[in-house]
Amino acid sequence: MITPDVTASTRAVVNLGRATPIAAGLGAVSFVVLAPMGYPLAAVFFCGGLGLGLLNTLLVQHSTVRFAASADPNRRRFAVSVLGRLTLITVLAVGLALAMRPEGLAVFAGLAVLQLLMIFIASVPLIKELRQSGVGGPPS
Repeated sequence: MITPDVTASTRAVVNLGRATPIAAGLGAVSFVVLAPMGYPLAAVFFCGGLGLGLLNTLLVQHSTVRFAASADPNRRRFAVSVLGRLTLITVLAVGLALAMRPEGLAVFAGLAVLQLLMIFIASVPLIKELRQSGVGGPPS
């Protein structure tokens, strides 16, 4: 059996490369907005949520590449690793939110914003490709 030579796709790496500076900018904006309002700790937790989201995205990419490159992919092991990763991130977020209420809730805002950002970044190339192929355009 031939084992495919699979590495992280250029597009996936570019997506994370685009997301990181945007997330850093959003984190800086959170400090500019929240610190003068008296919530600098909320800005810290928002940045923590952005960081957890970036970490999750990186781990998803590595896990997917390993799964695809495996000569005998084990779906059960892949599913367990996905659940473990999500459980760990959820436990960290909930723990921070409960321990540092109410500012700790900003962790969830950071996670949510990062997920929306990743959806947007992933959908832009797809929309461009669909437009170029003529899918969804006016009938000819």
